[in-house]
Amino acid sequence: MASGKELVMNALRFREVERVPWVPFTGVHVARLVDMDAESFLKDSDAIVKGVVAAAERYRADGVCSVFDLQVEAEVLGCSLKWARKNPPAVVGHVLENGGDINSLPEFTKDKGRIPLCLEATKKIVSEIGNTTAVFALICGPFTLAMHLAGSSFLTGMIENPDYAKELLAYCSGISMKMSEWYLETGAHAVAVVDPMTSQISPRHFKRFVTPTIEPLVNAVHERGGIITLFCCGNATKNIELMMQCRPDGIAFDEQVDLAMVAGLADKYNVCFEGNMALTTTLLFGSPEECVKEAAERIAIGGKRGYILSPGCDLPFDTPFYNLEAVGNYVQDGVVPEKNSGFLSLEEALKQCADSEEEDDDVKTEDGKIFIEIVTLDSEGCAPCQYMVESVRSVEPLFNGRIIWRETLIKSLSGIRRTQKLGVSTLPTMLINNEVVFDNIVPTKEELCAEINKRLK
Repeated sequence: MASGKELVMNALRFREVERVPWVPFTGVHVARLVDMDAESFLKDSDAIVKGVVAAAERYRADGVCSVFDLQVEAEVLGCSLKWARKNPPAVVGHVLENGGDINSLPEFTKDKGRIPLCLEATKKIVSEIGNTTAVFALICGPFTLAMHLAGSSFLTGMIENPDYAKELLAYCSGISMKMSEWYLETGAHAVAVVDPMTSQISPRHFKRFVTPTIEPLVNAVHERGGIITLFCCGNATKNIELMMQCRPDGIAFDEQVDLAMVAGLADKYNVCFEGNMALTTTLLFGSPEECVKEAAERIAIGGKRGYILSPGCDLPFDTPFYNLEAVGNYVQDGVVPEKNSGFLSLEEALKQCADSEEEDDDVKTEDGKIFIEIVTLDSEGCAPCQYMVESVRSVEPLFNGRIIWRETLIKSLSGIRRTQKLGVSTLPTMLINNEVVFDNIVPTKEELCAEINKRLK
């Protein structure tokens, strides 16, 4: 039997494999394995190594991610971060907000910020388990980095000042090239370009703004003999084929994308595809039996050529160890958990939540006011979710107390019940007075103000 690393690398080369490889995107979840919070973990190279190696062993992973933090580059370039106990940090200070001189940004070198820490950790992980386990090095994609630097105004800027947007994206692509080069020097087996904000734009804008930044990056990695994958969370269905046309070795996507559809495109372009087990409804709140059932369904659809079983995105911090162990044991040995093993199913857990009346209700508003609800995975750790919440915060002062708003997270049982009640199926989604208005797309300031004014009359 081939090693886990060999299975992953063959899948990335779109070759037939003996069994489907398993790569859990463990992210800051592995901090739990070393009894740390996310902030302390992401600032400690030795802890990162210990946590990732422990996850590889405990979850019987064929591949692992070294550091899952998409804010490292933005922090070096002058953006301020807000840290959290159970999520990676979020960018809260956009250094180029409302337009700014790109040439004024600090020089981006490998000795700044937490870059040395990330490179050191990756090198040590490769040294400890890289002979048998594939190691993915994650970098922030150009479009998401541009959003980090310029804030949500970047979306408006693509329309009002496209030349500046293209200049900033070209700069961000150069940053991604540097990061990929430095990570390949550590011995990482693949570079994963994580660009979640690209799910928030149309195919027309993807071709105009994203493709010209990704293609040179893909070529640069290939010229160095490296392997590169692209990852986009959210409902990226409309842009999946465009991602493949950039000719990466693989793409990854979350549960909102139909796996069978992607399998068909993968055959067309010979591009590996990774995904896309449900983060919350299965891995976080499901039972081991439900996790294995979904893993089996994904494997049956993905097949043994060019498919890697993974979660839809980086795992929630509190994902139960036993669920990930169950998936690993099933993938490696075909072990199926016994029924009635004492674990609650999702249905049972949701019923308990309903019985306890822990549920978010509709908000009653007075005349002349509106209620905005943003349904997210978690704006602390999900970039599209963060920028949708940020869009509401940015216009709130313009309406002098006439906006009541809240964020509903599906990382809670009450949040899942609320989304079921609202009929929301994609994330992030914004509702105004309980009506879906922006579905998996972050609105510009002008678009959001227009929808609010329409309802305030």
